[in-house]
Amino acid sequence: MAEYYNIQAHALSAAFEMAQRRGYTPIEPDRLWAEHVGYGETVRYGFSLRVNRTGNMAKKCLWISLYRMPSGRYELTAYLS
Repeated sequence: MAEYYNIQAHALSAAFEMAQRRGYTPIEPDRLWAEHVGYGETVRYGFSLRVNRTGNMAKKCLWISLYRMPSGRYELTAYLS
């Protein structure tokens, strides 16, 4: 999924919501909110997942790439793998 957002928090929320819609809960998402992304920079994160139905650890991870364009908008690419 690649989408564009005006606010960093909205972009990251969308990635976590995508994982939850698919039946997973990301572990330790709080460490992500404090980081600032500069203009023209990309940050990448990988999060372990917990299966919502059973509470067990999943074999998949949530991968997030967040790029802040020179215009100030954010390009979010997130997928489960």
